[in-house]
Amino acid sequence: MYLFLYCILNISSAIQTLRQVQDQNALCLDGTRASYYFEQGNGDGADKYLIFFEGGGWIQGFDEAEMLQQAYDRSNTNMGSSKFQATTTQMDGLFNRNQNVNPYFYNWNTIFVNYCDGTGHQGYRSQPLQIKDKTIYIRGELIFKSIFSEHLIKLSQANKIVVSGCSAGGLAVFSWIQYIRDRLPLNVQILGAPDSGIFLDLQPYDGAQAASDRRQKQYHKLANEEVDPINEQCVKNYPNEKWKCHFAQYLLQFINVPIFFMQSLYDTACIPNILHIYNAWDYTLTRCDYKERTCIEAMRKQIINLINDRKLSDPKTGSFGVACLEHCFTQKKIFYTSNWAIPNDSQWTIANSLGYWIQNQEQNNMHIDNVYWPDNKGCSNI
Repeated sequence: MYLFLYCILNISSAIQTLRQVQDQNALCLDGTRASYYFEQGNGDGADKYLIFFEGGGWIQGFDEAEMLQQAYDRSNTNMGSSKFQATTTQMDGLFNRNQNVNPYFYNWNTIFVNYCDGTGHQGYRSQPLQIKDKTIYIRGELIFKSIFSEHLIKLSQANKIVVSGCSAGGLAVFSWIQYIRDRLPLNVQILGAPDSGIFLDLQPYDGAQAASDRRQKQYHKLANEEVDPINEQCVKNYPNEKWKCHFAQYLLQFINVPIFFMQSLYDTACIPNILHIYNAWDYTLTRCDYKERTCIEAMRKQIINLINDRKLSDPKTGSFGVACLEHCFTQKKIFYTSNWAIPNDSQWTIANSLGYWIQNQEQNNMHIDNVYWPDNKGCSNI
């Protein structure tokens, strides 16, 4: 009986309905029509929207052959096709419909953009690629533009729109937020809340080429030969290095929208994929030696500097930067559980930190751990 009541009271997850995008050319990698999940808002959330970009990595590779193989492999999964998507889905965290655990967003309209293009919710090639026995499409830009166009009238009448997303979806927030701002009336409040979207352009620990040189330029060549990255001002500023407009650290100066960062200072996607340190698989740093730990701490410092620099340029900036190992918060229970708080044992959970900021960007909503791992005991995993 207790378990039954717990499920009713604490796991009132959103039941979202699958919709196809309207543009017939907005296709997943495998050529199926792209899709998204929608949940209707109600009460005082009827004029508020949460647009969320799903995460799931990128098609990457050291060379064209490796990238094409990745595109082929993804096309056989829900990361590259709509045919595996359920007609309805339930989500927790930011999407929980229980007012007691998610008081700020429980009744908002939600648009959950399924990630099936493999190139960061952007990019376009007019002609498909023939890879082995499959025809592969690169149409990420058309997918979101179709969804945005379909909801444009309602979005133009909204009171508030929060644009969020996790991982590759978090980076998509940085890519699309200014596009959204520029196309909606100024009386519609637009706020960005990227989750784990900071992937720094750094030199790896092992001395290999940085991700930008090894993979990002190949990725840009695959997806952006025919179209530029989304942020026009960034492209104008880096005409010979347009690939930089896929990184938050280069995009931020061209975004005139308040941003709330949700970011682990020890991001478990960045440690192996950016730094090439592979000893944090158990969400601790206990297996890292001194040199590895020094490299990880340098990344931590740069993440903090990036967030603080943004605060200096835009006082409406907010953040939740936690000294625990994680990647993505917003679709999990840790979004609202008390052990994920800054400082530990305070009221400032991820949900409360973001929620207070959504209500008032004029207050100080900067929550960045001033301790190193593992000194935020609530989420240190030891």
